[in-house]
Amino acid sequence: MSSNPARRGNSALSALTGLMALADAGLALLGLLIWNAYRRDNLTGSEAATFTLLGVSAAVGALILLTAAIGLARHSQGATRLATALAGLRTAAVVVALAVIAIQIGGSALAGLLETTGALVALFDALIALWVTAVAARRTRHR
Repeated sequence: MSSNPARRGNSALSALTGLMALADAGLALLGLLIWNAYRRDNLTGSEAATFTLLGVSAAVGALILLTAAIGLARHSQGATRLATALAGLRTAAVVVALAVIAIQIGGSALAGLLETTGALVALFDALIALWVTAVAARRTRHR
């Protein structure tokens, strides 16, 4: 371990960011389970739409957070800035996808308890990843 306190802090943040990537992988697995239930006709399209969005977004989020974790571990400003930019695009894509779901499928795709929960978890997960990657970019800034 390095004797530099900033590097030690980045190692801890890198590990925590890696744990967040694992949490996103778990959400991606949940989305896959929902997609399989939809394909087997156990769920309707409106019931599965937001959780499928959550799963796809979380899979992308896991890769983005792994990029940020690697950037933190290596003290790479380029990797963390890339992760921040991708996290911003992911957040915007989730908002657009929720609007498309509401327009294409209808309000019932967002109005039920489970549907609203899926939409909110997808949005909050994207926003939290954006915040984490922004912190990572600030921590790797060269002074």
